Amino acid sequence: MGLFPNYSNAGPGIPKMPQEKRGIVKFLEVFGRHFWDLIFLNLLYIVFCIPVLTFGPATAALFKVARNYSQERSCFMFHEFWKTFKSSFKQSFVTGIVDILLIIWLPFMIVFYYNFSKVYSWGKILVVLSISLMLIIYIMHFYIYLLIVSTNLKLKQIAKNSFLLASIGMKKTLISFFAIVALLVIMLLILLSASNIGVIIDLVIISALLFSGSAFVISYNCYPIIRKYVIQPYYDSKGEKNPEFDYLRPATGEDAIFEDKGGKEQPIKVSKEQRKRSGGSKGSPKSKGGGKRIS
Repeated sequence: MGLFPNYSNAGPGIPKMPQEKRGIVKFLEVFGRHFWDLIFLNLLYIVFCIPVLTFGPATAALFKVARNYSQERSCFMFHEFWKTFKSSFKQSFVTGIVDILLIIWLPFMIVFYYNFSKVYSWGKILVVLSISLMLIIYIMHFYIYLLIVSTNLKLKQIAKNSFLLASIGMKKTLISFFAIVALLVIMLLILLSASNIGVIIDLVIISALLFSGSAFVISYNCYPIIRKYVIQPYYDSKGEKNPEFDYLRPATGEDAIFEDKGGKEQPIKVSKEQRKRSGGSKGSPKSKGGGKRIS
C-alpha cells in the first residue's frame, strides 16, 4: 500500500458483508457507538423502577434494549423499552417479586449464619453455602431476563435453562462476572477518592451508566450462548433459518433489485495519459457555446 496511498486509482469497492471484528476490539467499538444511548437507557430504567414492584418488567425491558445494542440490531430505545415492558410483564413481574425477596432474604441469612458460626464452628459451613447460593442465583440472572425477552419458555424452564447455560458457558459467564466486579471496584475507588462535592458528581456519573452498562456487558457475552444452545436448535429442528442472520444473506430472486458486487471488483488502473486528459491542460481548447453562466 505504501506510506502515502494513491487516490487516483479506483479501489476494490466496499464489501457487502460486514467485516466481523472480535474480542475486546469489537466490544469497545459497539459500546462506544451506543455510549450515550446507554446513559439515557439507564435513566429510563431508573424512572421505571421508582415503583419498586415494576422492578422485574423494567429489568426485562432494560435487557431487551441492551441485547439489541450489543448484537447490533436496529432499536428505537423508548419504543422497544415500553413494548417489552408490556409484553413480558407477567413473567418478569413474578421474577421481579422473587428477586426483591431474595435481595432481602439472602444477606439476612448470611449475617444470621455468620453470627451463628461464632457460637458453633460448623456454622461456617452454612455461611459458605449461603454465599455460594447467592453467587449461583446472581449468575443465573445473567440469563434469566435474556431468556424472558428472547424466548417463549415458561418460568420453570427459564430457571432450569439459566442454571445449565451458566454452567455450559462458564467462560463467558465468568468474563461478565469479573467485568462487572471490576466496574464496581473502579466506581468505589472513585467515590472514596472524591471530596464532598466530588462524591455527588461521581454518584451522578456512576448512576448514569451502572445498570445499563452491566446489562450491556452481560448481553454482549451471554446472549450468544442462548442463541447457540436454545434459539438456534429450535430453528434447526423446524428446518427454518434463524431470522437474526437475515441481514447477512444476500437478496435472491424478486427481492434482489440489482446485483451487489461490493468487494469483488478488480481495482482500475488509470494511466498518466488518462489522468492528464481528464484533468485538462494549458493547451486544451476552450469550449465554445453561449450557455448561461450561473455563479
